[in-house]
Amino acid sequence: TMQRVENGLRSRQNSTEEYAMGSPVKDSAVLPPAQRVPPMPVLTSMKDDPDRLAGAAAQEQSMLSAWGATFVCSNACIGAGVLAFPNVFANGGLITTFVLMFLIASLEYLSLDLLVKESQILGVKTYQQIVQKLYGSGLSVFFSCIIFSYMFGALSAYLIIIGDVLTDVASRHIGEDSVYASYSFAVIVWGGALLLPLSLKRNFSDLAFVSFISISSLGYLLVAVCIRSLQGMADKGWHVLEGVNYFPRDFSSLMNAVPVIGFAFVCHLQICEIARELNPYSSFCGGGCCGSGGRPSARERSDSVAGANETTGLLGGAVVINADGKSIRRVRQTMSGVMVGALCVCGVFYGTIGSVAYLSSPQKWVKISDLLQGYGVTDSLMEVGRVALVMNISCSFPINLGPARSALVDIFHRFVPKERVNDGVLSAVTTILIVSGAITVALSVRSLGVVFKIIGGTVGALLIFLLPGLMITSRPRGVPRGRGKRSKL
Repeated sequence: TMQRVENGLRSRQNSTEEYAMGSPVKDSAVLPPAQRVPPMPVLTSMKDDPDRLAGAAAQEQSMLSAWGATFVCSNACIGAGVLAFPNVFANGGLITTFVLMFLIASLEYLSLDLLVKESQILGVKTYQQIVQKLYGSGLSVFFSCIIFSYMFGALSAYLIIIGDVLTDVASRHIGEDSVYASYSFAVIVWGGALLLPLSLKRNFSDLAFVSFISISSLGYLLVAVCIRSLQGMADKGWHVLEGVNYFPRDFSSLMNAVPVIGFAFVCHLQICEIARELNPYSSFCGGGCCGSGGRPSARERSDSVAGANETTGLLGGAVVINADGKSIRRVRQTMSGVMVGALCVCGVFYGTIGSVAYLSSPQKWVKISDLLQGYGVTDSLMEVGRVALVMNISCSFPINLGPARSALVDIFHRFVPKERVNDGVLSAVTTILIVSGAITVALSVRSLGVVFKIIGGTVGALLIFLLPGLMITSRPRGVPRGRGKRSKL
């Protein structure tokens, strides 16, 4: 009997030692005084901690809202490509172009949705990290090089367009002989004083308002084009359909239109990071989580955003989810609306500007591939439109620099461990190098048309269509496909 009592006491002591650090039930009275540890507050009481709630609220405010994500997506898609759409309608035909826009936008929605799901399943935040998880680090480095070259070329083209437009505007008002009207002055000053500070921001949430300005600037260009086009229609007696082609004239004309449409809805390199920064409790209606039974309390949101015990590590760690995975479902539902909204915004701008300008003067746009070249340099309304285009491109510049920077950083970390380099310093140095390189290219080469046709036709198709298709048809063994219950992890 005494032996059983001793065993019971020893068992109670061992059990008390295990729970002494936090149990409100078992005490440490049987421990020696030197080993007695006061119990920690239970985890449930931490949920009402004001500091924890305030930290979760601050983190939630720093994340992208549903509307902010839509503006960032739209800003990533829309750029100088809108200038080519009158020519696209002239080559592709009025009806065929609208049909192609709908079909290609639908295909790109599917590929964007696939990338968002893959980033959640694999727990990564960039396109090239998806490739690394699925196909290994070797192919990931290769794709990082492709992504960097693709985006660096686009950034250089942006600076060339900015330099050309600002030079034309400045020459008209202050004279061609002025140093302030020179191309090099416009590129260096605009790139260093405006584009570099914007590009140093590392999170898309910091660029949500900039993206709103970008879309608003393009809205002015849309209004200006509509005004001039309606004036042109009135001048020809409102015979709007006269000389209009509904279908392509020949196969060559169709092939000139398809690549422009194909790369007009591209935000694939930014979509994973946008999903990572999206606030899972944000919605378009503003009054709560649509379809989720209302907006949760601050304590419930803090459990999801700031809780660190029950997490899957998805979305790069920016969004910590609770055990039931509700945040993942909310992110997917909201991102679906974000992608549809962004594609619709792009379609409205592309379709309206292109079709209205084409209908006003069908024959003019067959040979002119730049919208602004179709209007005189003395047209004050369109001159402001040129400045609006510069603002749109400038606001798109940091959005498109992000993938180039992350690709270059990933390549760097293949040779230098992350622990040896400060992440913030590396990001800043990489940004400065990319902006400086883009300025150098813009000053050295004034025409990159042929180069970008090659890059856009090969690299763009690889990143937008071929690789997402490969993720579906040829998937490594052991990697979940994210369908059904497995997608919730």
